Amino acid sequence: MRPPRMRVALFGRSLAGFTLANAMESAGHEVQMLSDPAELSSFETLIIAVGDSRLEATVELLEPHVHRGLIVFHTCLSRGVQVLDPLETRGCVVAALAPFAHMRWAVTTLDELGETVVELNIAEFRAETVALSDAERAPFAARAYYAEMLRRLHISAAVDAHFLSPSEEPPLVGEDMDTEEIIAAYRGATDPGLRRSYVEVARRLGEVDGREELEMWALQEESR
Repeated sequence: MRPPRMRVALFGRSLAGFTLANAMESAGHEVQMLSDPAELSSFETLIIAVGDSRLEATVELLEPHVHRGLIVFHTCLSRGVQVLDPLETRGCVVAALAPFAHMRWAVTTLDELGETVVELNIAEFRAETVALSDAERAPFAARAYYAEMLRRLHISAAVDAHFLSPSEEPPLVGEDMDTEEIIAAYRGATDPGLRRSYVEVARRLGEVDGREELEMWALQEESR
């Protein structure tokens, strides 16, 4: 049986949030940008589409306006589901649901109800999930962003060396890789070797992609 179609509110403009919103819209749900949290009463689902640094403040902003039974997803790869506790205590069904590769999502839930809701939604757009605990998400995010940065640099180098023509360049799987999230994910890299390489790769990606903020951050980290 096809699950009921929902009205989905998208709050924020992160690329990961747009990825989830587009997937849900393709599955037949009605997705609308939410500018006024007071309008949440008319929605069944809320996607919090903000990055790591703004997530807690956004949850605080939304808390007075949520209602019992509202499904709430945040899409920040480096953060778990506990940041949504203020909404869960008001009766919301909460989960952390973040894309990290083509058709693959990192999922963290609090209970069986949240797990079931995520499974139903993921099944609609035929994706795969990797279940993570709150403690596992930050280290996982560091590895995932590191791998995607390496992949992008590999593609760029292959094109420059004529191993690939621009027309053969494979699509980027991490279109939701915001610079802010690359920087935030670095805190999950605890291995000294990974930390050094992460910064070096981030600096080079900043040069290749023209991400000045990322390049400057990496240069500052290298000089410490």
